[in-house]
Amino acid sequence: MSIEDLNKPKINKEPTEKLNPGAFNVDMFDKEVPIEKIKQVEKIILDTLCVESDNGLNNFDEKLKNAIRLLPKYQQLEKKLKESSKQDLTYVIFSVLKKEADDIKIYNQNIPKDGTLIKSMKQGVIECSGRTMIASTFLREHSIDHTVALAPGHAFVIIEPSDDTLIYLDANNNLCFSFPKSALSNYSGTDKTSECFLKEYLPRDEDFVYGIDTVFPHFITIPSKEGVGRLYFGNVAAGLSGNKEFETSGLVTDKGLEDIVQQIKKQMYGENAILEDFDLRIEELSKIQESQMSEEKAVVNEILRAHPTRDDFIKYFIDIVVDGDIGARIPYIKTASIERKKDYSEKVWEILNKNS
Repeated sequence: MSIEDLNKPKINKEPTEKLNPGAFNVDMFDKEVPIEKIKQVEKIILDTLCVESDNGLNNFDEKLKNAIRLLPKYQQLEKKLKESSKQDLTYVIFSVLKKEADDIKIYNQNIPKDGTLIKSMKQGVIECSGRTMIASTFLREHSIDHTVALAPGHAFVIIEPSDDTLIYLDANNNLCFSFPKSALSNYSGTDKTSECFLKEYLPRDEDFVYGIDTVFPHFITIPSKEGVGRLYFGNVAAGLSGNKEFETSGLVTDKGLEDIVQQIKKQMYGENAILEDFDLRIEELSKIQESQMSEEKAVVNEILRAHPTRDDFIKYFIDIVVDGDIGARIPYIKTASIERKKDYSEKVWEILNKNS
């Protein structure tokens, strides 16, 4: 999808998001929940959005969208879009939102580090959830089909530029690549929640790759507006629960208030059985994920230790990692040509030596 395509007349089609959000209604809460507590939570959420509102959380999705559009990173995206009319839209988004493009100095300042709340992101630090919300809002504003993807402890975006292609955009891990839609098992499109598995596939001539990181092959895809909304309420709830990354974000730790946020989220977006089932397994899936990542790091470090020279490292890295079990986590290169495997392995060697 090129930026030039954005200026072409769009074909009217059915909405891709079929939500059952319902209006926010204090009267729908359990009578045991004090009205004062509900109002307190409303104020906390609006404060994180840097929004003053007489009608509370009504039209929350619109409030969240407008708050995201005011973020410096979003404004940078819009500016880049105007300056890069001949570039690929996906690359524009990736080049602005990838973590490598951040000002590293901000991470050393005494500012909120959660990187997910609007009030925090305005000060510079952005993490996976924040990048996902910005990317999804930008894509939605430009009518580009996509979904929000949730993996254990992580969030990113899956873009659907055509009937036979998907794009995996994980800006927080500096990775973006295209692949055949047929490789994403169980995927049901941009208007449904699906539990997906990215299978091994043969890269096509038209497929591209930016970055070298590993993928999350098992994840949930959620319609974009619902996904962004659920992410934001989840972030506020995590802050109120006392998660470490919110230590400097200015939120109180209060389990009762956290529970109210979860109730508001449920009232706004209804039941989502697939997501709820995934969440029940998230702890187990996270442990598997952490174990895999730890094993991968140990294997790569051992290859570098035993084979430090460029040519030797490339040979053994391809044999052990790319063509081995770990290759399932880099599907965009596992079945590629030997030339692409060598190029990829050389990039890994260069980064490891740069960081050593």
